[in-house]
Amino acid sequence: MLPAFRRVAFGIACIALAACVNHPTATAIGGAAECGAPAGWKQVAVAAETRVLIFGETHGTNEIPEAFTRYVCAASARGGKTLVLLEIDTNHADAFAAASDAGDPRAELLSNMSKHWTSTDGRGSEAMLDMMEALIDLRRSGRALIIRPMVQLVGWPEKDSPEELATWLAEQPPTKIQQMGEDGMAEIIRTQSKGFDRTIVLVGNVHARKAELLGLPGVQLMAMLVPDSISLIVLHDGGTSWNRVGEEARSRETFKLNAMDKAANSMAFSLENIPAYPGDVPSYDGYVSVGPITASPPALPPADAP
Repeated sequence: MLPAFRRVAFGIACIALAACVNHPTATAIGGAAECGAPAGWKQVAVAAETRVLIFGETHGTNEIPEAFTRYVCAASARGGKTLVLLEIDTNHADAFAAASDAGDPRAELLSNMSKHWTSTDGRGSEAMLDMMEALIDLRRSGRALIIRPMVQLVGWPEKDSPEELATWLAEQPPTKIQQMGEDGMAEIIRTQSKGFDRTIVLVGNVHARKAELLGLPGVQLMAMLVPDSISLIVLHDGGTSWNRVGEEARSRETFKLNAMDKAANSMAFSLENIPAYPGDVPSYDGYVSVGPITASPPALPPADAP
């Protein structure tokens, strides 16, 4: 039997193939029921129409990109235009566009974004590559679906040379650089979501917070800068994830992030904001719960591997 994600991707690919052969109407493409979205997805989707929906994830897992794909599949089946924004550098925008039209999207992504897929913070995982391939398959099935990157820094000073700019950056406090990144992602969301019926964002759960983080005093996080957005914390029951801590990047044990014991494969939008962990201030507008997690390593061997 195919693993859960492969079943989703395979099903989407089959729908896409049928679309190419039969030139179907939206009904023939397949509806939300075929996507296997988490329980409660429709309530979230209705609340998020014409708004920005943010998934705040733990990087480097198999389960979260897979759940995100199933939600996008169901939400985009509602009709209209869907924009998906991913926490990937905007300098890969051309690679995104090329892959969407390529005969072999996966090969195109690997070839044109090789540096990204060797990164070790979890955003370049094999599961993320699978997710992007499945989203492109959805687009080809007939969905009005656009996939774009959104990571950029804004607020650069004018300098005479790259060396001077690098010196300036090195002199800035970490909170300054963090704010430049938060501002940059929020700017992409605010400007590029115009004209879409829904915008769905996948980003690390720190950026998805709607309350200041103790370790980043004074920083306005991305979700705080996107008016009328809905932000969901992705809960999990622990397991393993692939990420970097200090100089070491590897699969590591990851503590449970589901103190509320929400059922696996469920999601909800709540009128009462939800904390990320016990003792935290309310930071999110709802949750997605994925159950136990397993690590997904970089799609290509890490650049610093021997």
